[in-house]
Amino acid sequence: MLIIKNIKIKTENGYLTTVNLKRFVGLELKLLLGKQEQKQYIALLTYLINYFIDYKPVINDGQTIAYHSWLLKFVIVANSIINLHEVQPDGKGFVEGGDHAIKVIIDQQQECIKYDIIPLFPLFSQLIVISEGVFDGKDIDAVRYPSPNNMTGWWLTTELYDGDISSLQTIHYYHVVFKRPDLIKYLALPFGFRILTGEPEKIWFDEKVLL
Repeated sequence: MLIIKNIKIKTENGYLTTVNLKRFVGLELKLLLGKQEQKQYIALLTYLINYFIDYKPVINDGQTIAYHSWLLKFVIVANSIINLHEVQPDGKGFVEGGDHAIKVIIDQQQECIKYDIIPLFPLFSQLIVISEGVFDGKDIDAVRYPSPNNMTGWWLTTELYDGDISSLQTIHYYHVVFKRPDLIKYLALPFGFRILTGEPEKIWFDEKVLL
């Protein structure tokens, strides 16, 4: 049995379940095991355990929480258990487990490893700037500017952008990831990075963006 901050995690009937977390928040966590490696589910639980112990939040049924760049939901079931759900890739409701959340984080981490950098994960509640054509699947020219906390910093444009800033839209990050899942892996690259998708793909750090 694994122990994280004095909280035990047991494997039982295809789930990872905490033991004694309810001392902090009155509830235990339960996470369905799926196709990912077990260490990835443990990492997800560790993220949440740290949050619960550090902040001791009041947990409500149906409450959502970010796991880096994806969204989870707490579903409280019998016996004071929080069953973890995640938003579906197309945004149409939630399903039990955390497989897609884990995949998103792995893909973003692997993209950052290529450039030996620490991920800067965007959040569902943050905003992103896009031009016409992004939702139509066109290749993008993307840049991530240093930005206030409510913004991801990403500006995504396509060949349809004519340079008129007034034509750009500022929308929530989640609209992009639901419509353009092919772009998710890039979006934890930190401030200063530029991306050109298509053939050939080009990704580089532009220090001028930080000036």
